[in-house]
Amino acid sequence: MFDVKWIRENPDAFDKGLESRGLAPQSKAVLALDDERRAHLAGLQEAQARRNAASKEIGKAMAAKDQATADTLKAEVADLKTRIQQGEEEERRINEKIETLLAGLPNIPLDEVPVGAVGGGLVVVFGSQEWAGDENRYQG
Repeated sequence: MFDVKWIRENPDAFDKGLESRGLAPQSKAVLALDDERRAHLAGLQEAQARRNAASKEIGKAMAAKDQATADTLKAEVADLKTRIQQGEEEERRINEKIETLLAGLPNIPLDEVPVGAVGGGLVVVFGSQEWAGDENRYQG
């Protein structure tokens, strides 16, 4: 399977490789999903940071015997906990979409591999023996 980081750094090479396999370019679709995932993760991390900060503030409010503030913060933490759980489910869904897309794509050939159909006059080399077109016919 492909590495999204490599695709982000080499979108043209990725698309060129897919085109040589007769497929449409896919880098924009992959990168759009990756951008969605990254934005979602940033929001999820912000919610987790706020939950952690609010939890600490609850302790301070309880120590100061400020029950009203503590109750407000507890409600906020409970809401954030629910949002984080939903966000983690969404993260799994986005990751699954990316993995499904990438798993359905064939490997891209090396640059030195000629473009063409198998048996269309290409010479296939097995070890030190060359076979032309028909694998059953040795060419010497």
